[in-house]
Amino acid sequence: MVKKASEVQFMIFRILDKLFGVRLAETVEIIPPLKIREVPLSYFYVKGIMDYRGDFLPVMSLRRRFSLDDPIDGEKFILVVNAGERFGLTIDEVMGIAAVSDDKIEPSPPKIMGISSRYVSGIIKHDERQAVILDINMLFSTQSRIQLVL
Repeated sequence: MVKKASEVQFMIFRILDKLFGVRLAETVEIIPPLKIREVPLSYFYVKGIMDYRGDFLPVMSLRRRFSLDDPIDGEKFILVVNAGERFGLTIDEVMGIAAVSDDKIEPSPPKIMGISSRYVSGIIKHDERQAVILDINMLFSTQSRIQLVL
């Protein structure tokens, strides 16, 4: 008996001219950027914290985290994800949802777009373009969580 590949849904978003995705199951909400308060002495990729429904939500800039060269912070949305706790990721634009069968998710090379493969769970095609699927759990590993609150 041949096992049928299961389908996975991804939220696809753009940062500069690059496409990224996260599993839809890890996505909580997409919101316009609210006031983000800087956190003194935090890591360069931590934009700060914001009030999210009465709780403080740490917000990370993926542009800064992955050294995507653009001196202007032009992010227009915050993607709230859940990796055990809720975090915000600044993004430029939501591109849509992609449903992909497991067998169409390609493994990541050791480095893609200058991003270490430890943060990437695979690569898919979205509208004939390559989208890098981020591993939210690795992105918010214990070390990263420590860096977000320092």
